[in-house]
Amino acid sequence: MDLDLSGRTALVTGAGRGNGRAIAHELSDLGANVIVNDLEESSAKTVAEELREDGDAIGIAADVSDEDEVQSLVNEGTAAMGDVDILVNNAGVGNAGPFLASEEETIRSRFELNLNVHLWGSINCILATVDGMVDRGYGKIVNITSIHTKNGVGMSPEYDVGKFSLLGLTKSLALEFGREGVRVNAVAPGWTNTRMVDDFSEKTHQQIRSNNPLGKYAEPGDIANAVAFLASPASDYVNGHELRVDGGQVPIDSWKYDNR
Repeated sequence: MDLDLSGRTALVTGAGRGNGRAIAHELSDLGANVIVNDLEESSAKTVAEELREDGDAIGIAADVSDEDEVQSLVNEGTAAMGDVDILVNNAGVGNAGPFLASEEETIRSRFELNLNVHLWGSINCILATVDGMVDRGYGKIVNITSIHTKNGVGMSPEYDVGKFSLLGLTKSLALEFGREGVRVNAVAPGWTNTRMVDDFSEKTHQQIRSNNPLGKYAEPGDIANAVAFLASPASDYVNGHELRVDGGQVPIDSWKYDNR
């Protein structure tokens, strides 16, 4: 199986920790030059420094929801690493909560944040990189969706909408971009051992594990392996697909633990 990314440049957003950091490391290990993006400059530069032990990388801070910052990110990154061949839209937020128990202003702000980061952040990065991919007749775009796109998860409508919209973008752009040699796919992580689950109660942790045939959380490396496949020549005939990395997980019924 051809996983060689030598000579390719990858841009990974939200790569300062967790899944994004693991993805950046995996793509670098396969030979890619990596533009490491994170909202926090110190995190982006730290991961880039890690990658430079065996490869080539640059760390750049940018808010993906800001189109001007994204354009600056791409300009600086490509000047140092070369044109982007692989885009991984991993940046995300987990700000969500029950609709009926929240104030209208809170609901609106949470929906806006989730859509600005998950959907518009991805659109901004695609707009800044896809023309070059089309010109070269080759590119890989991997959007990070979620187990939530399986059938929704109660008590987090803002996050669900953000990820469902990103899946819709993936499938639509795959039809348009495919004829130009650019593949667009998604990876849908199940519950993964990152800081997003740090504040879960032990009862919720138990429910997640009991609903998983494998009885455990995914690790960031599991997600990175799936992204590496979709970013590599091994997946050249895969387009418009959402690859689930969830251990066969049934989404948790969060409403069962609603104490309202």
